[in-house]
Amino acid sequence: MFTDNPYETFHFVEWWDTLHASFISFYFIIFILLLLLLYYLMPRRGRWPVLLAGSVLFYSLEGIRPLLTVVLSGVVVYLTGLMLELLGKEKRKYRRLVLFTGILTILSVLVFTKCYALAEWKFRYVVPLGISYYTFSAVGYLADVYWGKEKAEKNVGKLLLFLLYFPKILQGPIAKHRNLAPRLEEGHVFCYRDFCFGIQLAIWGYFKKIVIADRAAIFTSSVFADDTAFGGAVLLLGTVLAAVQLYCDFSGCMDIAAGISQMFGIRLEKNFDHPFFAKSAAEFWRRWHITLGTWFKDYVYMPLVISPGLIKFSGKIGKRFGKRAGKTILTAVPLSIVWLLTGLWHGTGTDYLVWGAYWGLLIILSAIFTPEIRKLSRILHIDTDRQGWKNFQMIRTFFLFCIGRLITIPGDLKITGRIFARILTEHRLWQLVDGTLYAQGLDWREFMLLLFVMGVLWFVSLQQRNGSIRERAAEWNLIVRCAFYAGSLIVVLVFGIYGPGYETGTFAYMNY
Repeated sequence: MFTDNPYETFHFVEWWDTLHASFISFYFIIFILLLLLLYYLMPRRGRWPVLLAGSVLFYSLEGIRPLLTVVLSGVVVYLTGLMLELLGKEKRKYRRLVLFTGILTILSVLVFTKCYALAEWKFRYVVPLGISYYTFSAVGYLADVYWGKEKAEKNVGKLLLFLLYFPKILQGPIAKHRNLAPRLEEGHVFCYRDFCFGIQLAIWGYFKKIVIADRAAIFTSSVFADDTAFGGAVLLLGTVLAAVQLYCDFSGCMDIAAGISQMFGIRLEKNFDHPFFAKSAAEFWRRWHITLGTWFKDYVYMPLVISPGLIKFSGKIGKRFGKRAGKTILTAVPLSIVWLLTGLWHGTGTDYLVWGAYWGLLIILSAIFTPEIRKLSRILHIDTDRQGWKNFQMIRTFFLFCIGRLITIPGDLKITGRIFARILTEHRLWQLVDGTLYAQGLDWREFMLLLFVMGVLWFVSLQQRNGSIRERAAEWNLIVRCAFYAGSLIVVLVFGIYGPGYETGTFAYMNY
């Protein structure tokens, strides 16, 4: 690019246009190594600007217009926060107006993006990368400033770093400003332990993403591309693999993000806690996409529960129909709104509204009828403390997740209904053994490898329940540790799905 030859300049621009903001790229590895070197060479006060510059560069790979959208949104958030603090708590009416205006402005971009995806308008609009994640973080920040839980950020650059921080911009986690901002600004001293732990976690994330999720995606995309060709047995297997695929894709991205961030000495909030070990729908969503659930709890559910209007309404219902009816209203109304919004957050189609209603109904019914469920367990003499019962609950919850996954996989509720009917009535069990499975993009070796690496995932997850594997590995002999790390990296490189024809850099939750 430092030449007068226009052809060389053209080739550089053409090469630059092929790059995308992705964790899975040779250029991304180079980017991380250079940024780490620059970060730790700078004086501590100059380290957060390095992160900001790196985040801006990373985001700019998706285009200048999306970057400008995020920066302008950040400026709106910055000015709104300052105005909320300047007005003081005594000017409550004006503060509410400022808060409403600021939140409405930044949410309008998100709503427009969702409507654009639904309406399929003809004009070209570049969707900002990670728009839901930085929008929710911004709304949470403004709400916390309004409630007096934290002070407004005086430095616009530091606020932009909080919104744009590159490890979390693709798929979260949805961080709180008061938790993440001090870590970003601190300027961490190099820590060998954190650096190694970060590499380990990132490698595990790559294993889940490109060894398991992308391999499973080959099979599931083939099955659901032509569901009428298969019986219920293959469709059920495809649904189960699609559930595992989504988990490995999303949690893999979170592990990569957390691992990279830990290499800089910065801890990101935990977003997954082994959700497939959950024993109920409510527990599942306390373990899956934890920061999204926390956001809805803090900024939607709790404000609704303590709102005078709802409390007054539930009191009236309680006086007329009994205390339990009043408590039911106080539980059902906020949860219904939360799950309606959760469905809309994931997508604006009817299938996502049904998906939100499905999970909301499961959780609401479970909360309302808890006394009856316990009574029924006693009548049936079910020992709820036995491991066998807990295992049954985990399997049941996993299949509830699979049902929810099937609601949205086809993108059409009619197709979903057709698949459900075939799973229940038209099994075609012979397709499991007549070679049909090995004609869906994976031959029998690849299919067996998929099952094997899923077994590795399950084994490691069981071990993680008994404590940190990284902590135990840190106690190994140096030679053993290095061999283990090298072996793990080789497994990812050899058995990963990437290269021409594969969109490895795409993550499932990047579109939300």
